[in-house]
Amino acid sequence: MKRIMIYMAVLLMGMSVSNGEAAAQEADEARIYTIVVDRFLNGNSGNDINVTDDEDAPLPFGGDFEGIQNNLDYIQGMGFDTLMLSPVFDRADDDYLGYDVESYGEIEAAFGGAEAFQNLIDAAHERDMEVVVDMPVTSTEGYATLANPVLNDLQQSYYDMIDAEFIDLNNADNQARYQQMAQTFVDEYDVDGLSMTVVQDGIDAGTFMPEGVTTYGIIPDASLSAEGFSHMSDPSMTDALAESFSTTDREIPAHPTDGTLLLADHWFTDRFTKHAVEENMFPGTRISQLTAYLYAYPGPIAFQYGTEVALNGDDIPHVHRQMDLWTDQEVVDYIESLHGVISQHPNMFEGEMDILKNEGGHYVQRYRTSDVDFILNLNDTSVTENVEIPIESQDEGKMLSGLLIGDLLRSGDMEGDAFLAVLDREEAELYAVIEERGFNNGYIYAGLIIFGGFGIFIWLVARKRRPGQE
Repeated sequence: MKRIMIYMAVLLMGMSVSNGEAAAQEADEARIYTIVVDRFLNGNSGNDINVTDDEDAPLPFGGDFEGIQNNLDYIQGMGFDTLMLSPVFDRADDDYLGYDVESYGEIEAAFGGAEAFQNLIDAAHERDMEVVVDMPVTSTEGYATLANPVLNDLQQSYYDMIDAEFIDLNNADNQARYQQMAQTFVDEYDVDGLSMTVVQDGIDAGTFMPEGVTTYGIIPDASLSAEGFSHMSDPSMTDALAESFSTTDREIPAHPTDGTLLLADHWFTDRFTKHAVEENMFPGTRISQLTAYLYAYPGPIAFQYGTEVALNGDDIPHVHRQMDLWTDQEVVDYIESLHGVISQHPNMFEGEMDILKNEGGHYVQRYRTSDVDFILNLNDTSVTENVEIPIESQDEGKMLSGLLIGDLLRSGDMEGDAFLAVLDREEAELYAVIEERGFNNGYIYAGLIIFGGFGIFIWLVARKRRPGQE
């Protein structure tokens, strides 16, 4: 009976937004899945070099391009349209992360080499996915080196192990040489974008990055400044997201409006899961709430591999644990469902955003479009929250239809000139503001048939029983 009731609720909820209210266009906001190539999955053990099974050793585990390609269904199913790969260039055999570069002109053999790299790019492009590669600034022969790189603790720990020097990207000769190298790389493999983890203050990506690709600047330290990238992360925003969503009842930073790359962790930061564990919170719920916030952002986001299965760590190499596809399926299912809903309504990102409430972990935001407005209700508090959503002139005769949970707010659910929305703790709902409508008679008739048939079945079974039968 309970399953039947749930089924009927889903049927009735499904009527709330018709297919005609979803825009046909596709959103162009990048949804990036960042991958440490060696730490994802080993698709071909035949190219293993210096591989260990010791999870405490900063050595290769055997992950490769084929392992990523074999799981593009999994990655795309969660809504990611862009792969951001750790460096893919020829590197030292005992280096797993890829920044101990030996040659920028060769693709790492342990990852599968040039052919496997091209196969991965081609497979991604066939799915309308893009591939971004993180560009090291590790000095090789011919580059003038940087005297004082700015490194956080994780970077320092890693670079001390590989004893690396860095390219001075404010040096004109270095800029020209690096740009030519990067352009050749992009042209040869049809790479869609390049990222860079910045270690030098005051650089301008326009002087050393190639043309024709999207560029991302990952800024790990607040003392660093950079320009010229298509999008940059903001270290204070990264810290704020990790802090806000690690537990409940904390102020949530407003979505940026300048194209900032949003992320809660990267491969040179503590894992987001670590923050939740330190707060004695269930990581799955924390990750789901963070994801709802990120996916509702009309700009690029980066989501590190394994966050969806709560990989944890705060030092080298434990921030880069082996990927595990077979845990925390509930979180993966939630992300897939969230993506499914938002992908049907890409027009929600076409207009302006207004914050209706942002108080102690309760974040409510209206998305204004030329067709259907949307309202994000993100309750990241420890209690059930009410919020009055003002009814504007264009809302007259309309209702709020919940697309994630299925909450329906009709004209009878008003408090004065506002809809009264009630949301349980640690939940998120996305409403579409649509024309008021009654229940679909077809669904009602179907419900009567289902419940009526079930009642008749129970009555017939009862009649067959004889007094005294067990």
